[in-house]
Amino acid sequence: MKMDELEKKFAEFTKMKKGIDPKKETAKIIFIYLIMGSLWIGLSDRLAQQLFTDVSALTWFSTWKGWLYVFVTGWIFYGIILRSLLLYRDSIDLIFNNYEELSAAHEELIGIEEELSEKYDELEESYHALSVSDQRYKLAVDGAKDGIWEWDINEDKYFFSEKWLNYCGYDSSQIKKTIGGWKELLHPDDANQAEKILKKYLSQKTGDYQNIYRIRCADGSYKTILSKGVCIWNDDGHPVRMAGSHTDITQQMKLQESLREEKEFSENVIKESAVIIMLLSLEGEILRFNDFAGKITGYDKEGVKGMSVFELFPRKKQDQLKSIYRKVVSGEKISSLEQKIIIKGNNTIDVLWSFSLIHDDAGNTRGVILNGTDITERKEMERRLYHQAYYDELTQLPNRAFFNLKVGEKLSALKGKKTRMALVYLDIDNFKHINDIYGHDVGDELLRYMAFILSSSVGSNNLAARLSGDEFILAIENIKCKEDVVKQIDDINSCLTEPWLYNGQEFFINISCGVTVYPEDGKDLSTLLKRADLAMFSAKEKGKNIYCMFTEDMEDKSKKYVEMDNMLRKAVANSEFGIHYQPQVDLITGQIKKLEALIRWNHPEKGFISPGEFIPVAEQTGHIEQIGEWVLEEVCRQIKSWKEAGISTPKVSINLSSARLSRQGISEKSIETIRKNCIQNVDVEFEITETAILINEKNVLKALDTMKENGITIALDDFGTGYSSLNHLQNLPIDVLKIDKSLLMNVLKSDKEKKLYESVIHLAHSLGLEVVAEGVETQEQVEFLKENNCDTVQGYYYSRALSPDEAENLIAKGYINA
Repeated sequence: MKMDELEKKFAEFTKMKKGIDPKKETAKIIFIYLIMGSLWIGLSDRLAQQLFTDVSALTWFSTWKGWLYVFVTGWIFYGIILRSLLLYRDSIDLIFNNYEELSAAHEELIGIEEELSEKYDELEESYHALSVSDQRYKLAVDGAKDGIWEWDINEDKYFFSEKWLNYCGYDSSQIKKTIGGWKELLHPDDANQAEKILKKYLSQKTGDYQNIYRIRCADGSYKTILSKGVCIWNDDGHPVRMAGSHTDITQQMKLQESLREEKEFSENVIKESAVIIMLLSLEGEILRFNDFAGKITGYDKEGVKGMSVFELFPRKKQDQLKSIYRKVVSGEKISSLEQKIIIKGNNTIDVLWSFSLIHDDAGNTRGVILNGTDITERKEMERRLYHQAYYDELTQLPNRAFFNLKVGEKLSALKGKKTRMALVYLDIDNFKHINDIYGHDVGDELLRYMAFILSSSVGSNNLAARLSGDEFILAIENIKCKEDVVKQIDDINSCLTEPWLYNGQEFFINISCGVTVYPEDGKDLSTLLKRADLAMFSAKEKGKNIYCMFTEDMEDKSKKYVEMDNMLRKAVANSEFGIHYQPQVDLITGQIKKLEALIRWNHPEKGFISPGEFIPVAEQTGHIEQIGEWVLEEVCRQIKSWKEAGISTPKVSINLSSARLSRQGISEKSIETIRKNCIQNVDVEFEITETAILINEKNVLKALDTMKENGITIALDDFGTGYSSLNHLQNLPIDVLKIDKSLLMNVLKSDKEKKLYESVIHLAHSLGLEVVAEGVETQEQVEFLKENNCDTVQGYYYSRALSPDEAENLIAKGYINA
């Protein structure tokens, strides 16, 4: 039985059920009976009373009325009961007639129920599989950062998944949900191509869609997207809907680009780079030889294929290199190797080699890449740089750095041993004068000559080095006593006894030496060098051309030097200096012609300090500049004071140091100081030394010319010391020549010295110069000077240096009786 027939039968049963409702039917019968009974009794009795008055007639009528009532009510009840029984019968008939059909329907319903249960189980399994599939897809999409998109083409609605929007930094309100919104996100350089690919796909009406383009993120950056999808076309061939996924392939694209660049780079490196590249088998057979390798070695790159790489190296190195190669192949790390390679023509070049292993997918070593960099120039540069760093360019002797390194190592090796070592600090006497007078070319040649003497004398086991300027140092090993050092110095001096001849001129070279011995004078290089320097300085102070062994008192002198420097800083400010004046006397008349201003220092604690002690320190420390300015100011003030007192004041001579003389603008400043004190330029004379002129001859001569033009006379002091040149005098703008006292000391003992002194006076007069003899102390010297027509004399024979008051009394007198 079909389902619709069952539904129809069910409707009939329902209708029958409503028709034979027992309670309703019973109530209906009782209600009818009550109505009819009430009406019948009430109406029939009233009618009987009106029709009949006779009792018998009334009784007869009542009897027939009762039978009629029974007949009518029976008929009515018959109809009601008959109808209910017919309905009951029909229901029973329907049930019995359709029992087989209902059984069949029931069987069919059971079958349908079982089928539905099976379908339900299948549906539940499908739902579970779909749920798992959905979870897998979600995990895959989330893990890959994929996004879902959908485009309703008819409605022009474009959908991005929320996760994808968030991944790009957007929220849904920021994006237009149309195809135009998608286009606005495209990179300008990609937009045309991306749209062209989309249109082409839609026109094909089949297949899968794939596109690559860049999409702009919220922060302005771009991500490269692989967009995949499919489209649905309607029966007319028009696209209706597309959907697909977005995959971020930015890193993949970067990786592809990097790989492409890396491949291109590698190919260019092999082909174009200035590096030797060889691909070798595990046995060392050459499999590939790049162009540069062929170019630099001169070998044909095809011709060397199959050759053993070891044949390219010097024969005596091949066994060593084979051993190294085996270690490389076995996996041992060897970062680099410097080794010469034989090139065409049997020459060699220096190469820095490195090794790289080639592996297959399984990690097995397949071969070796041998890279070589030509370092021939670098090695040569290293040799030159090493030489520059550790050798003196001028003399080719080791320099200070090399000496410190090597001697430092030797001293470290000597610790705990009884072996002794000596350091000899040498300095060429008066070398600066040679440089100043004859020029640096001559000085350089002298240094080379000195280097030759030292390197020839010290022997192979010892070390000679140039420290700086004209200072040299010797390290003498394995000495037993100090006499061994003295012998070494004597050997050097013996080589210097003969004059050094340069460009036809003879030079006599003297050296001053300071000696320290390890370990007595110091246990480290710094101490030994410092003390050797002090000993050399002491030799200079003692008259040069000698050697001095270090003694403890030399350090005391050094400390005194520092102390003197500190005291000089305060001396000018504290007015500790004073000026004394020593007269210069006319040799014939005894008249006082000039006064030489000489500085004196009366220290508040140490008392009188000789100029011989503090002037050298002042010159070395730069204090001489400030002291010189003070002296000029003080002398000008004193001259002004004497003049204002009506005293006829002679010219006052002031020493001008080399440091002040070479300073820019010294002449103008000196003239300004003189004028400021309201005295005449002719009242002042400046004494200079020849060395001071030679330090900066051009500027000094210009300053002297300016002074002379303004009436200031110039005296050349200390002539006869150092490298004074008679021929040089005619080119100097001087008025007075002062002959140093050292020349006068021996004139009465040596005819040679006497003739030299006479020649100086004669030459000076021939040049129109006034001659002043310094250091006159005896009557015999006075007589000698008179015989040779010396102009002026100065010395203790006539007067010591006088205080300002004493000088004032003397100049008031006007002359000195000798």
